Amino acid sequence: ATGVVDSGATSSCVRPQDGCILTGEKSNKIFRVATGQPVKATEKAILPMSQLNQQAREADVVPELRDNSLISVAKLADAGYVTVLDSKGVSVYRQDGLQIQVSEKAILRGWRDKSGLWRIPLKDKVGNHNTDTMLLDRPDPVHGINNVYELPSTEKTIKYLHAAAGFPTKATWIKAIKAGNFITWPGITVDAVNKFFPESDETQKGHMNQQRENVRSTKSKPEEGKPRKGKQQEVSINVYDYKETMYTDQTGRFPVYSRAGNKYIMVMCEVDSNAILVAPMKNRTDKEMQRAYEELLQRLKDQGINPKKHVLDNEVSNEFKRLIKESCNMELVPPDVHRRNRAEVAIKTFKNHFISILSGVDKSFPLNLWDKLLPQAEMTVNMLRQANIAPNCSAYQYLFGPHDYNKMPLAPMGCAVLVHEKPGKRGSWDPHAVDGWYVGTSPEHYRCHKVWIKKTGAERVSDTVFFKHRYLTSPEVTPYDAIMKALKEINEVLMGKKGATGDENFKAIQQLETIFSKSSLQDKQPNEPRVSAGQKAATEGAELPTQKVPQKAATEGAEQPPQRVPQTAQPDQGVKEGPAYNTRSAKRSVVERMQAAVGEGQVDSRRLAIRNFPLKTLCQMANAILDDETGELMEYRHLVKKEKYRETWHTSFANEIGRLAQGVGKRMQGTNTMFFINKDQVPADRWKDVTYGRIVCDFRPNKSEPNRTRLTVGGDRINYPEDCGTPTADLTLVKLIMNSVISTEGAQFMTGDIKNFYLNTPLKRYEYLRLRLSDLPDEIIEEYKLNEKATPEGMVFLEVRKGMYGLPQAGLLAQELLAERLAKKGYQQSKTTPGLWKHKWRPVQFTLVVDDFGVKYVGKEHAEHLMEALKEHYEVSEDWTGSKYCGLTLKWDYKRRKVHLSMPGYIKRALKRFQHKHPTRPQHSPYPHIPPKYGQKQQYVEETKESPPVSKADKIFIMQVTGTFLYYARALDSTMLPALSAIAAQQADPTEETMARAMQLLDYVASQEEAVITFRASDMVLTVHSDAGYLNEPGARSRVGGHFFMSNNDPVPENNGGVLTVAQIIKAVMSSAAEAEVGALYINAREVIPIRHTLEEMGHKQPPTPMQTDNTTALGVVTNKIQPKRTKAMDMRFHWLRDREVQQQFRFYWRSGLTNLADYFTKHHCPAHHKMMRPHFLTTAKDV
Repeated sequence: ATGVVDSGATSSCVRPQDGCILTGEKSNKIFRVATGQPVKATEKAILPMSQLNQQAREADVVPELRDNSLISVAKLADAGYVTVLDSKGVSVYRQDGLQIQVSEKAILRGWRDKSGLWRIPLKDKVGNHNTDTMLLDRPDPVHGINNVYELPSTEKTIKYLHAAAGFPTKATWIKAIKAGNFITWPGITVDAVNKFFPESDETQKGHMNQQRENVRSTKSKPEEGKPRKGKQQEVSINVYDYKETMYTDQTGRFPVYSRAGNKYIMVMCEVDSNAILVAPMKNRTDKEMQRAYEELLQRLKDQGINPKKHVLDNEVSNEFKRLIKESCNMELVPPDVHRRNRAEVAIKTFKNHFISILSGVDKSFPLNLWDKLLPQAEMTVNMLRQANIAPNCSAYQYLFGPHDYNKMPLAPMGCAVLVHEKPGKRGSWDPHAVDGWYVGTSPEHYRCHKVWIKKTGAERVSDTVFFKHRYLTSPEVTPYDAIMKALKEINEVLMGKKGATGDENFKAIQQLETIFSKSSLQDKQPNEPRVSAGQKAATEGAELPTQKVPQKAATEGAEQPPQRVPQTAQPDQGVKEGPAYNTRSAKRSVVERMQAAVGEGQVDSRRLAIRNFPLKTLCQMANAILDDETGELMEYRHLVKKEKYRETWHTSFANEIGRLAQGVGKRMQGTNTMFFINKDQVPADRWKDVTYGRIVCDFRPNKSEPNRTRLTVGGDRINYPEDCGTPTADLTLVKLIMNSVISTEGAQFMTGDIKNFYLNTPLKRYEYLRLRLSDLPDEIIEEYKLNEKATPEGMVFLEVRKGMYGLPQAGLLAQELLAERLAKKGYQQSKTTPGLWKHKWRPVQFTLVVDDFGVKYVGKEHAEHLMEALKEHYEVSEDWTGSKYCGLTLKWDYKRRKVHLSMPGYIKRALKRFQHKHPTRPQHSPYPHIPPKYGQKQQYVEETKESPPVSKADKIFIMQVTGTFLYYARALDSTMLPALSAIAAQQADPTEETMARAMQLLDYVASQEEAVITFRASDMVLTVHSDAGYLNEPGARSRVGGHFFMSNNDPVPENNGGVLTVAQIIKAVMSSAAEAEVGALYINAREVIPIRHTLEEMGHKQPPTPMQTDNTTALGVVTNKIQPKRTKAMDMRFHWLRDREVQQQFRFYWRSGLTNLADYFTKHHCPAHHKMMRPHFLTTAKDV
């Protein structure tokens, strides 16, 4: 008989028939063949080779070896022998008597690892020969495969494997290591874990328990002199008998539905193996519990274990009892004595372990994939437990055999990964990897992982994965770490360990000095800005996050506010950092996402207003709820995670689903707008049209249901073949009808709101959308039995049969149906003024904005006629005081024939959203003023100063400021329009100066009282003041101002509240001041024409519209009093004014600039001028 010399065997193993000397002593060794299959040794043997010493002759009998016995080279080396293999044969020499001479260097060199095997790097060049800390240079990201051999230190290896093991406690892990449960895990030893065990937050979150009693007791000690019992010699013998018993129980409801619809976990504890087995369940119905039980029982039977007794709680149905009794005896624990059920302890153990795992997943990991983590979580928890019947092996090894890390590597669950895309499945220029999350190892494959792919939303098995584990193995570098790094480098230089130059020495010392000085400065001045706009941390090891402070533009002669430091926002103390926030959308709140983006705790007031960097996400903030305590913007998924909001918004969303579908409970009747269907009910030709649903939350205090949740359809994926444009009233029309109410004798105003206006219109063709089961309230899931209709991916499908918010055609179809119904009652919509409706003969007019009616009526019976016509088909809420409309608060004074418009609380909420504090010194100018240069005939615009560009986050902040206050300015406070126009013109490429101007605008808003405009009764004659500022904007541009108001038919009309304000920049370059003035008249006159038509339709006949200008040349041009020679150079469009003047649509007249209110909107004035002019456009609070 012969044996094969094997350098890959750690011990010699022989076949029984090869003539080895059998010792009769049992062997406990388990060998692993090349395929990874474990085989057991039966007894120890001695090789029949007397030339070798006793240690080298030791072997083990392995009956499953088929072809040859294996002689271990490693065993020979440990016994003091050197084995030489060449093309002719093999020779074994004593090491102490051997001298080897070579004529050249080795072509390949390797080393012997801690398992006793020899390794050679599969790489051309090896840059690190320290085999204790790093075997190879780090591979390329695509080849960072499956194991921890690439980690650069033992400490990081321990951190990585601690996470892969499920973040166990130190005592539990060391106990399992001592028992040999982790013998194949690279680098795992008791000494290494004792030295580098990571005291991680994840371990505490899962395993922290109440402090035990009688620890460091303060009770009195025994009295001295009292006899004590002597030490006794005791022997304890424990004999374990087979129990063949198992216990089962179910956990409480998991906080989040999984994508597969699972909500519970069945836990089984098998006594002999001490193993914990788990299976997810969708609900606690009898059918689902039986399915989970049969799955767990079959897993035990597959491993040769057939329990004869099953112990469980009393909550079990008769069918479940019969199912259990078919395979084993059943025993119920005594009523209310749950401690008799071992599964209760198993549940606690597994929950602690699983909570630790969930606490350590990547922040982007979607929590609705929690059931994908159960197999590896079960695997690791059993590797930490010893089998009762065989205490020397783990519960996992007893059931499934020993775990080989090299064959089945484990990684931290929920870790973000990059998965290699095979060449045959990607395009020529596509990326070589896709993003995903690690959900577990694949026991059916060799060195493969199960990964959830972010893009496709499906699970994939891959053998090439790169793990983004820096959040576990390489936490953020603190200033202390940077200091220690610098000290270490300096020490190495001084000790001569590094050949550093003088410049490098100086750089290291300078780095240390910078860190110390910065830390000292922060300690002494905690309330001052950390770093100004132009400064940067000089450290290389750890760049400290800085906070920029925008510098105010210093302008001569103008009031300048003191330099303000945005306050650092504190995160919401009620928001937890646990796994419940790792959902797909958000997984985190707005403030937390921004803190993660710019450094924790380093978020300034500007960034707090931004949800995320992409503009698409920012636009979604309009549908968020503002937390009055924190100023945080929250969407539905954030709201339901906060205790104080959860019940309110769950109920609100359930009401919305019930309203759209077939009702919910007895509190909400359905409209049959949509129906839950199975996936296979979607027509094959409409799959490309299946869209998504979006949950929109809003607080509408003027609605009967203030906490409003709306399910909207993703209209961008709807392919509707016809026109979808819906006519609706604009803000100017709303102001005109309010003026009409005040100016019409006996007229009054009321508002109405059609509930579910878009939801009752039958669609010409059905639409389809899908929702995640995890987003739906529990009562909806139970009432509509959605667990049965959900797909394995956790999606439910709906068929939309009526109009619904978000459908591009919903508004048009709803309004067409409304027009058809109201036409029978004598109401019709204007063909030239969108949103204006009136009756054929009744004195009733109304504007329609989506589903809100603003009704002008003379005689209440006529308004009631309209309401009754609507109530025949819709559910309508009425407000006969007419106090709120289009976001405006209206205070009607019919006796004095006035109405006051305001938006209480809007400014306060906006400032809280931007975390902007009131300035210490009031700011009365919304934009920097350029003082006139006295003595010069012409005043030119200030030269553009060089200013560094702002970051992307600051750019979006500027857009947010202009967008937030633009509606407020158009509706009420027109004094902000020139500043908003100027900032908006720069927001495409903003600089630090633009940011300073945005901050000044916020200061101005915070310093002024809330705006109120007042409309007074008039003859309803449209009047316009027009003016232009010549070349007073960058790029040789001129600015136009226009003030539109309703007045009397007088030669010089009296001022009134503005219905429209024009403050814009002329795109073309004007060649003279006169041309700029004519251009202003042209721009304002274009706005006049549609307003004149509207007023005439409302019954207010219009004389030639008076337009005031303060430029005689412009007046001469438009009235045809200037010779044609002087007009040839002007834009031909301006001659349109002459034609309109001839048609008597306009009456142009001149008055001095001091009386022209449009002059205010043509330039940026000093604070004193703003204070003087503000009362001309707004009403003070004392006058309301």
